[in-house]
Amino acid sequence: MATTFLASRIAFNRRLLEVLAEADDLVEEQTAGRMRPGGRVRLESLGDDVWLQQFRFTRSEINQLVMHLDLPESVRCPDSGAAEDRVTALCMLLRRLAYPIRLVDVELIFGWERSRFSRITRIMALILWHRWKHLLRFDPVRLSPEKLETLAAFVALKGAPLDVVVAFLDGTLRKNARPVRNQRMVFNGWKRIHCLKYHLLLSPDGIAIHVYGPVEGRRHDETVYKESGLANLLRTHFHTRDGRLLFIYGDSGYSCKGQVLSPYKGSVITDEQRMWNNAMSKVREPVEWIFGEVVKQFAFLDFSHNFKLLLQPCGLYYLIAILFCNAHTILHRPQTPQYFHCPPPTLTEYFHGEPVDDEELDAWCMSTPWGECEVPEGVTGDSEDPSQSAQQEME
Repeated sequence: MATTFLASRIAFNRRLLEVLAEADDLVEEQTAGRMRPGGRVRLESLGDDVWLQQFRFTRSEINQLVMHLDLPESVRCPDSGAAEDRVTALCMLLRRLAYPIRLVDVELIFGWERSRFSRITRIMALILWHRWKHLLRFDPVRLSPEKLETLAAFVALKGAPLDVVVAFLDGTLRKNARPVRNQRMVFNGWKRIHCLKYHLLLSPDGIAIHVYGPVEGRRHDETVYKESGLANLLRTHFHTRDGRLLFIYGDSGYSCKGQVLSPYKGSVITDEQRMWNNAMSKVREPVEWIFGEVVKQFAFLDFSHNFKLLLQPCGLYYLIAILFCNAHTILHRPQTPQYFHCPPPTLTEYFHGEPVDDEELDAWCMSTPWGECEVPEGVTGDSEDPSQSAQQEME
């Protein structure tokens, strides 16, 4: 009997060792990559051309971003316990956004296990959003009256008929797959697509200084403008040090009121008004470029078949891509800053300050850390529209 017990105990121990070995193999499989020979790719062994192609930034630029983005040393997924160092986690998110690719192909190329890659990219996007969302809403610290005056001067030098236009406003639609529920909410009857809408304010240095969205694709540009609270930001911040009003310029989809200028409308306009429209159209053009630049650098956002509202944080990915696009503009200076000859801020100047909670975001954006200026009467009133006065002054 003792012999039988000993034999069964030996068999149990052997089986236990086999189970443990299988578990070790599974762990190694998850960390080393099940499909890529040799395990996970060593990022430091890749050349700058590969970094730029796969992650849209060179190795040295990503190291700069890691420092300026104030990322934690380790990025950990709370539900699964998966963790990556901050450089790898940032590269995962950038690779996710850079171009449409199947998760199985990511595993084959980089050795990053599929579920781990998916979880880390979402956690990384959330970390960046909670840390830097205030910069996408509006940055009253960097965009002081003195800075806004400088931006208006660059717009005027490019040929604008006014020297008080600081930035350009436009909206965009991002197409997504047809959802199985609430299809009418996101259906845009003009483009006849299911989509989300955003609006964006672009300064002549190529930086998106205000982003609002996502909202349902059926909404009109004017409705999005009213919901965004941008009018309050303009009243609070957009004036010079001596109290002179500054303006933004939008297309014909926006009403010309408050501190928003738009083209003269109607079938019958004067030659002077037509010349004004043409001059402003030329300097407004870069706001169209920024939307193309975002999807050019991060083409995953343009693959609507895989952009599923009920399965992915589509809005979060687009907002983080705009944040990355601002960083890319700072480091690479693409078309817009070259067009206006307006240098963008440095990474240190752009990424600054402490995180702002959601409930404090509105108050933070409305704060005036540079001190109060004397704003002329009528800025907040509707009796005399300052935008009409600005156009009449030009005439």
